[in-house]
Amino acid sequence: MKLKADLLTISTLLASACVVAEPTITISTTTNSRNFPLNPNQPLVVPLVKDSYTIDVIGIDGNCEATEPQKVLFNQAIQLNCGATTSIPFKIRFTGDYSFHYDANEQTLLFKREAKKAKESVFKRPIPSVECEIYQGGEVTLNLGDSFADGTLLRDAYSDQIVTVRDQQISILPSPKSGGVVLLEPVEHSQQNTPFTYRNANIYFVMIDRFNNADPSNDNSYRRRKDGMQEIGTFHGGDLKGVIEKLDYIASLGTNVIWLSPIVEQVHGFVGGGEKGSFPFYAYHGYWTRDFTKIDANLGNEDDLKTLVTEAHKRGIKILLDAVLNHSGYATLADLQLDSIEVTSVNTPSASQWQPNTQQSWHDVHQFIDYQNPNWTNWWGPDWVRAGLPGYDAPGSSDVTMTLAGLPDFKTESVQRVTPPNWLLANPGTRVKARENFTIADYLIEWQTDWVKRFGIDGYRVDTVKHVGRDVWLRLKQEASTSLEQWREQHAQTGQPFWMMGEVWGHAAYRSPYFDDGFDALINFDMQKKLDKGAACFSKMADTYQHYANTLKKEPDFNPVSYMSSHDTELFFSRFKNYELQRNAASALLLSPGAIQVFYGDEVGRDIGPYADDFHQGTRSDMVWQLSLEQQKLLEHWQKIGKFRQTHPAVGAGEQQVIEQKNAFVFSRTYQDDKVIIAFVGNSKK
Repeated sequence: MKLKADLLTISTLLASACVVAEPTITISTTTNSRNFPLNPNQPLVVPLVKDSYTIDVIGIDGNCEATEPQKVLFNQAIQLNCGATTSIPFKIRFTGDYSFHYDANEQTLLFKREAKKAKESVFKRPIPSVECEIYQGGEVTLNLGDSFADGTLLRDAYSDQIVTVRDQQISILPSPKSGGVVLLEPVEHSQQNTPFTYRNANIYFVMIDRFNNADPSNDNSYRRRKDGMQEIGTFHGGDLKGVIEKLDYIASLGTNVIWLSPIVEQVHGFVGGGEKGSFPFYAYHGYWTRDFTKIDANLGNEDDLKTLVTEAHKRGIKILLDAVLNHSGYATLADLQLDSIEVTSVNTPSASQWQPNTQQSWHDVHQFIDYQNPNWTNWWGPDWVRAGLPGYDAPGSSDVTMTLAGLPDFKTESVQRVTPPNWLLANPGTRVKARENFTIADYLIEWQTDWVKRFGIDGYRVDTVKHVGRDVWLRLKQEASTSLEQWREQHAQTGQPFWMMGEVWGHAAYRSPYFDDGFDALINFDMQKKLDKGAACFSKMADTYQHYANTLKKEPDFNPVSYMSSHDTELFFSRFKNYELQRNAASALLLSPGAIQVFYGDEVGRDIGPYADDFHQGTRSDMVWQLSLEQQKLLEHWQKIGKFRQTHPAVGAGEQQVIEQKNAFVFSRTYQDDKVIIAFVGNSKK
């Protein structure tokens, strides 16, 4: 999720402690991340703003061993670990360009501040240099071991060729469009005994505002405005009707779950975007909530949500809402004026009309707000949130008590009985009601589960998991499950249990105690950087696939959700801007064990948009609907692999068995009575 208004985030995922062929560095804040390869011949230069960061370095070969430093000193070499992660926290006190110099001989990292800001990005991600199988052309013979009996007819789901198993082998002509991948399934196979499993989920993540605008009449709700420039942080018009309009398209990708960005009413106004306040930043992304019980008018209404759920279910697609319990949205000038919170200056202009003059930035909207005024108690109030305001508790240092990016932090651990603030109780159309003896967690859980009870929502993607206590998550899961059962009884329907996927920042593909806290799956932040090599050569996924499949077999309640792009890290396409690599990365992701998540537009190589001085705004560019020939070919590839995955639960949920042979990577996956063989015959000769 995008949390920070005044942050240019260049950051990362926590890395797993494994040895890889080339070292990588990941640079992270608490909310955003990026990762880079380390090149001993060229320093890595990145712009960083004032904030706290963590560096994680992995992939250093050798026998070195280092004691991790307590702090980073400029111009002083840091000894790195070999065969394990080196994790280093540090703070940036002055915004600027910073360089990381890697010495491969000494296994050290030198950190410097650059004297001048680079005019353009200094870093260019190289295509990974890896050894790979080479496809020589023509038919190939593949050994299938004892996977299928002689005489079995198999179909390549990519090319539709049918072959017969003879002497435990088949001969086949790989499709020139497949990137060397062959997808073998029995011609006679039945799905009756292989029902849907979330371990094979293909989740399509839609950031609603940037996806498809089917109702322009609601584009400027609550007097929100365009900025008339690059529209980096404004609402673009996407809505629930736009998602409904594209359901058949989404289904064509083999999608069986849609994750919607938060649909609830957001703060009406803006804050200054980026370090320099160079653009007005509205809550188009959905993570700055004003009222958890209403649909934001920019996105549509309850009839739209009901139609979306109904039509998705008709197509066999489940709906996940994004549940945010950790924080509310910022106090924008527009909301303070709307709610008559008397902390603004006399003669303050209307927030919907004000814009900075040539000597100002969008940060200058703060000049109209008195942050020392005692009337701040009439906002959320000190019983509800931690905030740097008079009468409020200051943020703490623990995960549960800290504030993320300066957002108001709900006191979800509090046992104090509270009443919602008056402005929220009076919010037009709200379903918020004062309850006797309710704690903050009681209200938040009621507000979230009401959507399940009224609309039959199938599950949540849960935001900022480690910043809320486990008891809250357990209660949320229990009450949401009960709410879904009630809805299904009323509508004479059955289905999978309520499902919760959690965002634990930096979590990799392993079974942690979070799976005991009500979560059925956790987002896997580790896959994105592994896909660089997977895109260069599919067989480089072999160790990762085996590790994931083995863990799935060992841990019955474990499920990673792997991705290639996200709104808080990077768009994979923007790494290389290469459609062939995007195609190959698609194969590596879609054929991965466990659930997978597709960020809207991955399937057509959506590139980053304008972002001024906040990189992550670029990852939320508008969906591409007018496709070039290259994009159309990429989409067709994605649809073929996605449909194969959807048809065969064994792809995500199956036990993996590698079938050894020369010049190819071949493995079977088996789940209940479903079995497939996936082969990679090599990259085509250039």
